[in-house]
Amino acid sequence: MDLLIIRHAAAENREEFARLGRPDSERPLTRRGIDRMQMAARGLTTMALPIERLVSSPAVRAMQTAEIVAPALECREIESEGVFAPETPVNLAVEWLRKQPRVEGMAVVGHEPHIGQLAETLIAGRPGGNMPMKKGGMMLVRFDNAIGYGSGKLVWALPPAVLRALAD
Repeated sequence: MDLLIIRHAAAENREEFARLGRPDSERPLTRRGIDRMQMAARGLTTMALPIERLVSSPAVRAMQTAEIVAPALECREIESEGVFAPETPVNLAVEWLRKQPRVEGMAVVGHEPHIGQLAETLIAGRPGGNMPMKKGGMMLVRFDNAIGYGSGKLVWALPPAVLRALAD
């Protein structure tokens, strides 16, 4: 199984948004974040990934990112899952992934530092803070057998600039 791990695109400033009195989960992408993610998604189409499921954090900025990449991944439906929300312990995401029916490919959209720590845990067995992802960055982790702690192999990790360059 392949797991495409995606960090949401650039969102509104956290402190400025908080002054509006709205919860951080409602913080949207910026216009620039949307434009750049659309270009990255066009670059993603060159990868021909067999993604059958697209699962996102329920936060607005993550769901917006998922909506942008869904056509590039040929996914018609986006699932919302709280284990990919900010501040959620990484082990909950790993355990959720372990319980999912095996598919050829799944994509998940989340937040830093959680999403980078998830990748580390799946590849190295535990998070160490050594795989931070840029906003709009992606990595592909492959599992020959069951998903588990340290059972994944990093296939590629691409910053958003490289994904956008693939669109040209």
